[in-house]
Amino acid sequence: MNYVQAITTFAGLLLDPHSTKDGLHFAERMRHYRANCRLNRIAALQSIFSNVMQLVGEDFFAALAREYVDATPANSADLHAMGDDFSNFIAQFAPAAELPYLTDMARVDWARWRAYLATDEAVLGLPELAELAATDFASMQLQFHPSLQLVQSAQWPIADILAMHAGGPSADLAQGGQQLLISRTQWQAISLGQWTFVQSLSAGDCVGDALEGALQIDPNTNIQNIISILFTQKLVLNIQAS
Repeated sequence: MNYVQAITTFAGLLLDPHSTKDGLHFAERMRHYRANCRLNRIAALQSIFSNVMQLVGEDFFAALAREYVDATPANSADLHAMGDDFSNFIAQFAPAAELPYLTDMARVDWARWRAYLATDEAVLGLPELAELAATDFASMQLQFHPSLQLVQSAQWPIADILAMHAGGPSADLAQGGQQLLISRTQWQAISLGQWTFVQSLSAGDCVGDALEGALQIDPNTNIQNIISILFTQKLVLNIQAS
Protein backbone atom coordinates (compact mmCIF):
# COMPACT_ATOMS: atom_id res chain seq x y z
CA MET A 1 0.00 0.00 0.00
CA ASN A 2 1.47 3.35 -1.02
CA TYR A 3 1.19 6.61 0.94
CA VAL A 4 -1.85 7.92 -0.94
CA GLN A 5 -3.68 4.63 -0.52
CA ALA A 6 -2.84 4.54 3.18
CA ILE A 7 -4.17 8.06 3.74
CA THR A 8 -7.31 7.26 1.72
CA THR A 9 -7.92 4.12 3.76
CA PHE A 10 -7.33 5.94 7.03
CA ALA A 11 -9.72 8.72 6.05
CA GLY A 12 -12.33 6.14 5.14
CA LEU A 13 -12.02 4.51 8.54
CA LEU A 14 -12.41 7.86 10.26
CA LEU A 15 -15.55 8.62 8.27
CA ASP A 16 -17.14 5.22 8.78
CA PRO A 17 -17.76 4.64 12.49
CA HIS A 18 -19.46 1.30 11.77
CA SER A 19 -16.53 -0.20 9.89
CA THR A 20 -15.03 -3.28 11.54
CA LYS A 21 -12.04 -3.70 9.22
CA ASP A 22 -9.45 -5.99 10.86
CA GLY A 23 -11.96 -6.79 13.60
CA LEU A 24 -11.72 -3.39 15.30
CA HIS A 25 -14.51 -0.90 15.63
CA PHE A 26 -13.88 2.76 14.89
CA ALA A 27 -13.65 3.82 18.55
CA GLU A 28 -11.09 1.13 19.27
CA ARG A 29 -9.00 2.08 16.25
CA MET A 30 -9.06 5.74 17.26
CA ARG A 31 -7.92 4.85 20.77
CA HIS A 32 -4.95 3.02 19.31
CA TYR A 33 -4.18 5.92 16.98
CA ARG A 34 -4.38 8.54 19.74
CA ALA A 35 -2.25 6.39 22.04
CA ASN A 36 0.45 6.08 19.39
CA CYS A 37 0.39 9.83 18.71
CA ARG A 38 0.69 10.49 22.43
CA LEU A 39 3.64 8.12 22.81
CA ASN A 40 5.39 9.66 19.81
CA ARG A 41 5.03 13.16 21.23
CA ILE A 42 6.31 12.04 24.64
CA ALA A 43 9.30 10.35 23.01
CA ALA A 44 10.06 13.54 21.09
CA LEU A 45 10.02 15.56 24.31
CA GLN A 46 12.39 13.08 25.93
CA SER A 47 14.81 13.53 23.05
CA ILE A 48 14.60 17.32 22.93
CA PHE A 49 14.63 18.05 26.67
CA SER A 50 17.30 15.58 27.73
CA ASN A 51 18.81 17.79 30.42
CA VAL A 52 15.43 18.44 32.00
CA MET A 53 14.85 14.68 32.08
CA GLN A 54 18.23 14.13 33.74
CA LEU A 55 17.39 16.70 36.38
CA VAL A 56 14.03 15.23 37.35
CA GLY A 57 14.43 11.55 36.46
CA GLU A 58 12.68 9.48 33.82
CA ASP A 59 9.52 8.77 35.84
CA PHE A 60 8.89 12.40 36.77
CA PHE A 61 9.62 13.53 33.23
CA ALA A 62 7.23 10.94 31.80
CA ALA A 63 4.46 12.29 34.03
CA LEU A 64 5.35 15.87 33.10
CA ALA A 65 5.39 15.04 29.39
CA ARG A 66 2.03 13.26 29.60
CA GLU A 67 0.46 16.27 31.28
CA TYR A 68 1.90 18.58 28.64
CA VAL A 69 0.79 16.41 25.72
CA ASP A 70 -2.72 16.05 27.13
CA ALA A 71 -3.03 19.79 27.78
CA THR A 72 -1.38 21.05 24.60
CA PRO A 73 -2.70 20.13 21.15
CA ALA A 74 0.02 19.53 18.59
CA ASN A 75 0.46 22.64 16.43
CA SER A 76 2.53 20.84 13.80
CA ALA A 77 2.81 17.39 12.28
CA ASP A 78 6.59 17.77 12.60
CA LEU A 79 7.65 16.31 15.95
CA HIS A 80 10.94 18.23 15.65
CA ALA A 81 8.96 21.47 16.04
CA MET A 82 7.16 20.41 19.20
CA GLY A 83 8.01 21.85 22.59
CA ASP A 84 8.50 25.57 21.96
CA ASP A 85 6.19 26.35 24.89
CA PHE A 86 7.33 23.47 27.13
CA SER A 87 9.26 25.81 29.42
CA ASN A 88 6.12 27.89 29.98
CA PHE A 89 4.19 24.75 30.84
CA ILE A 90 6.86 23.71 33.35
CA ALA A 91 6.61 27.12 35.02
CA GLN A 92 2.92 26.41 35.73
CA PHE A 93 3.40 22.74 36.65
CA ALA A 94 3.01 22.63 40.43
CA PRO A 95 5.06 19.45 41.07
CA ALA A 96 8.07 21.16 39.44
CA ALA A 97 7.99 24.08 41.87
CA GLU A 98 10.72 22.48 43.99
CA LEU A 99 13.13 22.90 41.06
CA PRO A 100 12.69 26.58 40.15
CA TYR A 101 15.59 26.47 37.67
CA LEU A 102 13.85 23.79 35.60
CA THR A 103 12.06 26.35 33.42
CA ASP A 104 15.33 27.98 32.40
CA MET A 105 16.93 24.61 31.71
CA ALA A 106 14.02 23.77 29.41
CA ARG A 107 14.78 26.99 27.54
CA VAL A 108 18.41 25.85 27.25
CA ASP A 109 17.38 22.45 25.88
CA TRP A 110 15.04 24.07 23.36
CA ALA A 111 17.76 26.49 22.23
CA ARG A 112 20.21 23.63 21.74
CA TRP A 113 17.60 21.74 19.75
CA ARG A 114 16.95 24.74 17.50
CA ALA A 115 20.68 25.13 16.97
CA TYR A 116 21.00 21.46 16.07
CA LEU A 117 18.22 21.67 13.48
CA ALA A 118 19.40 24.92 11.89
CA THR A 119 20.13 24.84 8.17
CA ASP A 120 23.70 24.86 6.88
CA GLU A 121 24.83 28.15 5.38
CA ALA A 122 28.15 29.57 4.17
CA VAL A 123 29.93 31.61 6.84
CA LEU A 124 32.76 34.11 7.13
CA GLY A 125 35.99 33.52 8.99
CA LEU A 126 38.74 35.51 10.67
CA PRO A 127 40.47 36.32 7.33
CA GLU A 128 37.40 38.28 6.21
CA LEU A 129 37.34 40.10 9.53
CA ALA A 130 41.03 40.99 9.19
CA GLU A 131 40.32 42.75 5.90
CA LEU A 132 38.21 45.38 7.65
CA ALA A 133 39.79 48.46 9.18
CA ALA A 134 38.82 49.04 12.80
CA THR A 135 37.02 52.26 11.90
CA ASP A 136 34.99 50.46 9.24
CA PHE A 137 34.11 47.54 11.51
CA ALA A 138 32.43 49.79 14.08
CA SER A 139 29.84 50.86 11.53
CA MET A 140 29.10 47.35 10.29
CA GLN A 141 26.18 45.04 10.99
CA LEU A 142 26.70 41.32 11.46
CA GLN A 143 24.31 38.70 10.19
CA PHE A 144 24.47 35.51 12.23
CA HIS A 145 24.10 31.86 11.36
CA PRO A 146 20.64 30.52 12.34
CA SER A 147 22.25 28.03 14.72
CA LEU A 148 23.33 30.86 17.03
CA GLN A 149 21.13 30.88 20.13
CA LEU A 150 21.34 33.05 23.23
CA VAL A 151 19.90 32.06 26.60
CA GLN A 152 20.00 34.13 29.75
CA SER A 153 18.91 33.25 33.26
CA ALA A 154 18.69 36.14 35.66
CA GLN A 155 18.80 33.86 38.69
CA TRP A 156 20.29 30.44 37.95
CA PRO A 157 23.75 29.20 36.87
CA ILE A 158 22.51 27.49 33.70
CA ALA A 159 26.01 27.01 32.29
CA ASP A 160 27.20 25.26 35.45
CA ILE A 161 24.09 23.06 35.54
CA LEU A 162 24.66 22.11 31.92
CA ALA A 163 28.33 21.35 32.62
CA MET A 164 27.35 19.25 35.64
CA HIS A 165 25.22 17.01 33.45
CA ALA A 166 28.13 16.64 31.04
CA GLY A 167 30.23 15.19 33.86
CA GLY A 168 31.48 18.39 35.47
CA PRO A 169 31.40 19.38 39.16
CA SER A 170 28.18 20.05 41.03
CA ALA A 171 26.60 23.41 40.28
CA ASP A 172 26.36 26.00 43.04
CA LEU A 173 22.82 27.34 42.70
CA ALA A 174 23.69 30.31 44.90
CA GLN A 175 26.13 31.59 42.29
CA GLY A 176 23.36 33.42 40.46
CA GLY A 177 22.41 33.95 36.85
CA GLN A 178 24.48 33.07 33.79
CA GLN A 179 24.34 33.51 30.03
CA LEU A 180 24.91 30.97 27.27
CA LEU A 181 25.96 31.28 23.65
CA ILE A 182 24.87 28.15 21.81
CA SER A 183 25.79 26.89 18.35
CA ARG A 184 25.12 23.61 16.58
CA THR A 185 28.17 21.84 17.94
CA GLN A 186 28.93 23.54 21.23
CA TRP A 187 27.90 25.94 23.94
CA GLN A 188 29.73 28.19 26.35
CA ALA A 189 29.14 30.63 29.15
CA ILE A 190 29.60 34.29 28.28
CA SER A 191 29.52 37.39 30.44
CA LEU A 192 26.49 39.64 30.71
CA GLY A 193 28.29 42.31 28.71
CA GLN A 194 29.16 39.82 25.97
CA TRP A 195 25.58 38.54 25.92
CA THR A 196 24.33 42.13 25.59
CA PHE A 197 26.76 42.74 22.73
CA VAL A 198 25.64 39.69 20.72
CA GLN A 199 21.98 40.32 21.52
CA SER A 200 22.28 43.87 20.18
CA LEU A 201 23.99 42.66 17.02
CA SER A 202 21.24 40.07 16.55
CA ALA A 203 18.67 42.85 16.77
CA GLY A 204 20.39 44.71 13.92
CA ASP A 205 22.53 47.23 15.79
CA CYS A 206 25.91 48.12 14.30
CA VAL A 207 29.06 46.97 16.05
CA GLY A 208 29.77 50.40 17.53
CA ASP A 209 26.32 50.75 19.09
CA ALA A 210 26.38 47.18 20.37
CA LEU A 211 29.80 47.83 21.89
CA GLU A 212 28.57 50.96 23.63
CA GLY A 213 25.62 49.09 25.13
CA ALA A 214 27.81 46.24 26.34
CA LEU A 215 30.31 48.56 28.01
CA GLN A 216 27.48 50.35 29.79
CA ILE A 217 26.50 47.01 31.30
CA ASP A 218 30.09 46.09 32.17
CA PRO A 219 33.06 48.37 31.37
CA ASN A 220 35.34 45.32 31.57
CA THR A 221 33.51 43.34 28.89
CA ASN A 222 36.00 41.39 26.77
CA ILE A 223 34.74 42.34 23.31
CA GLN A 224 37.77 40.94 21.49
CA ASN A 225 37.07 37.54 23.01
CA ILE A 226 33.40 37.40 22.00
CA ILE A 227 34.15 38.58 18.46
CA SER A 228 36.77 35.84 18.19
CA ILE A 229 34.23 33.31 19.43
CA LEU A 230 31.65 34.39 16.85
CA PHE A 231 34.08 33.97 13.97
CA THR A 232 35.98 30.88 15.11
CA GLN A 233 32.72 29.06 15.80
CA LYS A 234 31.59 30.01 12.29
CA LEU A 235 28.54 31.96 13.39
CA VAL A 236 28.83 35.02 11.12
CA LEU A 237 27.15 34.83 7.73
CA ASN A 238 27.75 38.35 6.51
CA ILE A 239 29.20 41.76 7.37
CA GLN A 240 27.50 44.76 5.84
CA ALA A 241 27.42 48.53 6.21
CA SER A 242 24.65 49.81 8.45
